[in-house]
Amino acid sequence: MHRTEEIHLMRRRDSRSSRAPRATRTFVSLTGPAGNIGDALIRRETLGWAMGTSDELVAYTGDAPDVWLTQLGVPADAIVLRDKKSVPRWLRLLVLAPRHPVLVFEAGEIPLDRGNGLRELVFLAETLIVRLKGGVVVRPPRGIRAPSQPSLAIHRLAARLSQVTLWRDESTLATARCGRLAPDIGFSAGTRPGLPWGERSELLVSLRGARPLPDAEWLSAVRETAERAGLSIRTVVQVREDESRARELARLLGGEFEDWGDTDPLEQEERLRHRYDAAQIVISDRMHVLVLAALSGAVPVELVPRPTMKITKAFAAIGLHGVSVDSSADDPTRMRAVLLPTPERAAEVSERVRIAAATLEGIQHGIRDAVRRVRA
Repeated sequence: MHRTEEIHLMRRRDSRSSRAPRATRTFVSLTGPAGNIGDALIRRETLGWAMGTSDELVAYTGDAPDVWLTQLGVPADAIVLRDKKSVPRWLRLLVLAPRHPVLVFEAGEIPLDRGNGLRELVFLAETLIVRLKGGVVVRPPRGIRAPSQPSLAIHRLAARLSQVTLWRDESTLATARCGRLAPDIGFSAGTRPGLPWGERSELLVSLRGARPLPDAEWLSAVRETAERAGLSIRTVVQVREDESRARELARLLGGEFEDWGDTDPLEQEERLRHRYDAAQIVISDRMHVLVLAALSGAVPVELVPRPTMKITKAFAAIGLHGVSVDSSADDPTRMRAVLLPTPERAAEVSERVRIAAATLEGIQHGIRDAVRRVRA
């Protein structure tokens, strides 16, 4: 080789070595209805796990409106894919992503009933693409609903191929046969001191509008609980579709009704958290109403006929038992005894959610360490 050719070759090598590395990329799924503060809460915490793991962020939000992006705090420089027609682009960006991408699935409940096999195949393909590229796949704490074949088998395979697979209750972990137990990601939304126990003056109620109205025994038990504890009753709205039910319950219970109205979702969330800060007990059949209540130091109670066990299992996973009360089966006297809030129960709740939040923080640090290792 001539001396001139050697010089040109050395220059090309120097040029290649001096180039900046290709930007890293993280993908995160953040779908959900804007009118559900609980869904927004767990998607926001999922986004927090994804933020800062790469130079570029790609978020799939489905057909969510602009307010959803604001509610979650999606960065302005993120690539946002907003409808089902953008799924091919999502897959193309995954295929063309630089080495070591990060893929974060959304937290929440996974329906695996009949008809979800194709969707699970797509998620399996995404997982395989990221693993083949030397990346990291994260599945935040989730619960499985209505498992059926072949959806369950496909999901199990994808979960096994993911470096971080977490489940929010023991029965889901047993169904999945892989991964590990972790608190629901909602518990990472931040504990709040709230008011001292003696200054908390309210009993709050927030029930699903899609279920039948509670019966006379239920109404009587709630009214008597408030009277014995010296609390005023207020119904609140954490999911927009429950607003009519909250209004009706306030009338039946003789309490105050606080609507959502035209309030911005972020303002409504903060207003609710202030309410939970001042409550001794919060009664609901929506899990993330009770999660936020517990984070504020209130005593969470699911009081419904034949509870689904979802709430029971998720709270049991953080060591908090006795949250759910079957109003159709329990003796009325026992039901009233379980409902009565005490400072000792509130202290137990606060300690359990503090440990849950610390556990989730440790998991998040572990994910970031895993990403750094694969890129080292």
